[in-house]
Amino acid sequence: MHTTVIVDAFRAFATASYVLEWEPASYVLTTKSSILVDLTREVANPFFIGKPEKEGFLSYDIPNSPTRVMETDLRGRHVFHRTAAGAKGILDAKGADFIFGCAFTNAKATTRKIQQLSDTILTIVPMGHEGETPSLEDSLCTQYVEGLLNGETLDLAPFIPALKDGPGHYFFSEDQWQYPRDDFDRCMELDRVNFSIQADVKNGYAILWKC
Repeated sequence: MHTTVIVDAFRAFATASYVLEWEPASYVLTTKSSILVDLTREVANPFFIGKPEKEGFLSYDIPNSPTRVMETDLRGRHVFHRTAAGAKGILDAKGADFIFGCAFTNAKATTRKIQQLSDTILTIVPMGHEGETPSLEDSLCTQYVEGLLNGETLDLAPFIPALKDGPGHYFFSEDQWQYPRDDFDRCMELDRVNFSIQADVKNGYAILWKC
């Protein structure tokens, strides 16, 4: 049995943690706007999270932001989320028996779920920036999970300045709709939720649920 954990702390699975707190009717994750269009042809009042590709055409309701999710009542809604790194990692892991999305917000819950699985081969994949280059936040989140699995707790406080000056600098720019400043604290809120995020990969998209 093979278990894969996809780490995307800024911001895919922090956002997903907040979405699932709302208890949506359904929650779909993908990398392409075109797939969302196909999936929502017969869905009444779908809710779109993310932003279009460079030449995209779909209008999204809110950006990939836990803060914006907190501001929106998603109870009973059909939520469709497009993101790059986190979704790519989930879709690429389709051969695994269990697939989880992880951020600082649900790291302990993810660890507990892993520990409940017996005889599993574990792979943890920090996605990094757009799934192409390593990032400090995903590397630290991976270390945090690995430490928890070994009965240790990584102190993240010394890394906060580097996170703010480095990968988190987007949250302190002028474009506060896409990158609200509160997102940094939301993404760094350790173990906010008590559930793991499991994924069922379909053809070009995944269904996420809390477990």
